[in-house]
Amino acid sequence: MARVADQLIEELKNEIQSGVLSPGDQLEEAALAERFGVSRTPVREAVRSLVESGLLETRSRKGAFVRVLSIKELIDLFEVCAELEGMACRLASERLTDAHLKNLLEGLEACNRAVEKEDTEAYAAANLQFHTAIHKASENDRLIEQLADLSRTINPYRSMPYGIRGRLEQSLEEHVNIKDAVLAGNGAEADFLMRDHMMLQGQRLPLLLRAYGHE
Repeated sequence: MARVADQLIEELKNEIQSGVLSPGDQLEEAALAERFGVSRTPVREAVRSLVESGLLETRSRKGAFVRVLSIKELIDLFEVCAELEGMACRLASERLTDAHLKNLLEGLEACNRAVEKEDTEAYAAANLQFHTAIHKASENDRLIEQLADLSRTINPYRSMPYGIRGRLEQSLEEHVNIKDAVLAGNGAEADFLMRDHMMLQGQRLPLLLRAYGHE
């Protein structure tokens, strides 16, 4: 039973991280049990664990929901993530291998295809692919681990600005500039560009959240 609950935890974490489950979405025990073909007991255990980890929250008489971060929490997270992403870029510029470069270019090409199709959902996935390639290119296991943990919380919000006219194209251009700096071995420039990229995105989120009635 514990193994089933663990599998559900990982599946739900992935769905939250990828945006399949959005902030504010309700998770009903019966629906989850039916979808995954399990009893309600492991579902209940998985939900309890995700509430304890901060990914879900419970509301009186309404059950569990994907946790909606406050604007302050979100800005704090983006500030931390921007610094760590910048560090990953700086290290990647010093440690880039042919395999890392291949992954980086594949992520960038996926971003480009999504922009051409004006597909925000595909761009969200490609954006994660690009950033993950940079994380791995840093070759710092502790940094990669910390960024992965942050990503589970922050990724559902990263795609919110993509609905702003021209944002996909601008994000792609920022990715290209970051890639160029990493390939040139210019760690300081890559660091700066990535921190700017992350905070520009983060600064747009409070406006979007307020539009949805979040404080």
